[in-house]
Amino acid sequence: MNLGPAEILVILVLALVVFGPKRLPEVGRQVGGALREIRKVQDTVRTEINTALQDDAPSYRRVPGHGPPEPSIHEAELDADHDDAVDAPPPVRRLDEPDNGPSGSFS
Repeated sequence: MNLGPAEILVILVLALVVFGPKRLPEVGRQVGGALREIRKVQDTVRTEINTALQDDAPSYRRVPGHGPPEPSIHEAELDADHDDAVDAPPPVRRLDEPDNGPSGSFS
């Protein structure tokens, strides 16, 4: 909710007319206090939810000595299906060729 200067001015004038110049500072303090309390409650709820989510989340940290050892970069097996495609240049498409859309059937 974005309030521009004109909207804020209209709200202030209406508050001045409704509450009068003597009660307006008191009403402002009450509204400010209520907003502070709402923000405190909101922060408390947000903190509790984040704490509960972090406690329930599974830990994916690897414990040394448990599970299979990870291969080093030098021991990793190369993927024979895709190694030769790395050096191939991308297909060339001329700008004056018609675009027939995606190939294949989508039925």
